[in-house]
Amino acid sequence: MLNKYLPVTLITVVGEIKRYEHEESVLCLISIYVVSGFGPKLVIDHDGGADDAMAIFMALLNEKYFNGPNVVAITTVHGNVDEPQVFNNTQRILSIADRRDIPIYRGSKTALIKSAPSDFYFGRDGLGDNETTVFKPIEAQTDVAAIALIKLSQKYRDALTIVTLGPLTNLALAMKLDPEIISRISQTYVAASYIKSQGLNKIEFNIKIDVEAYYIMIENGKADKITIIPSTQVKQYLNLGKAWRRDVLGTINTDIVRSLNTFERISMALTEDWMPLDPSAMAIVLEPSLVLEKKLTNTSVFLCGKLRGRTTFNFKSKYPNARVIISAEKNVYQHFLIKIFSANINDQNNDDTNTNDTSNDNETDDNDNEDNNYTVDDSNNI
Repeated sequence: MLNKYLPVTLITVVGEIKRYEHEESVLCLISIYVVSGFGPKLVIDHDGGADDAMAIFMALLNEKYFNGPNVVAITTVHGNVDEPQVFNNTQRILSIADRRDIPIYRGSKTALIKSAPSDFYFGRDGLGDNETTVFKPIEAQTDVAAIALIKLSQKYRDALTIVTLGPLTNLALAMKLDPEIISRISQTYVAASYIKSQGLNKIEFNIKIDVEAYYIMIENGKADKITIIPSTQVKQYLNLGKAWRRDVLGTINTDIVRSLNTFERISMALTEDWMPLDPSAMAIVLEPSLVLEKKLTNTSVFLCGKLRGRTTFNFKSKYPNARVIISAEKNVYQHFLIKIFSANINDQNNDDTNTNDTSNDNETDDNDNEDNNYTVDDSNNI
């Protein structure tokens, strides 16, 4: 289990120590390694939708309560909404999660060449159009996202995982600026694409928004560094249904889940399914036992003509450039979501008790500081 989160360099060192020292020495080294901040790192590149918000919350809760990878940065990219709105949404998400310490790097506002309009599936603001736009601002970092990805890959060589939840523009720019970035990254998970054999004769959203970016990413990719999580496979294996989302997951009594309920209110009204790509992708990143089957493939994308944006997968190729998630276990996914989003219930109950005990004492201070507060979505409507 330790190897799941340890970079190659540390695994090699531990292997050498085991040849000469007792098991206790190895465990001591690992403890020092984790405590000193050299553990696995995670960057989340997202395009500001409600599904992105859920995936980000999952990573943050997993880090805090289950010793998961350390989220070292969030990067923004155009997609579900325009990039300025993605930046605003990122600040809202981190404020709700009480993780305003995480650096935000702003990314591309447009596609590399030709973009496509958003369908605003999660609302005009990406988070359910709840008119809760007041938050305490978080200043963006000075580096743009592509430069940040390069620098972080250098700083955390072999320990950095990148999860892309939106169009691939930022990663493609980083690869063009520094083709060696892929060799320094532990793994890149790409939430995008359709496998044609699954019966969907259309273009997947994240690819449609920036087709050339996907092409650059996969042309610079390596089979042991790129894992693709296609939307078709999520639809086939991880469709948990609207009723389960509303009546089970949606009833967990925390600020985060209540916020997610409001974020998804528009998308939930459109269908009886519940199979958002981004939470599924993040679950696969954080809980690999969820995966039943993955295959090596040579994948590419059409850039021109009527087939522009359609992805191809050659599973018989002798020259694979990616791994693809083929199937996953629905029950494991359900249990993982419940575990993650229930993790902070006790903390929140304690906070609520403390708030009630001190509410009278703090009433004046709260009113005085009203301008510095941010608004948290606290309704429970789906």
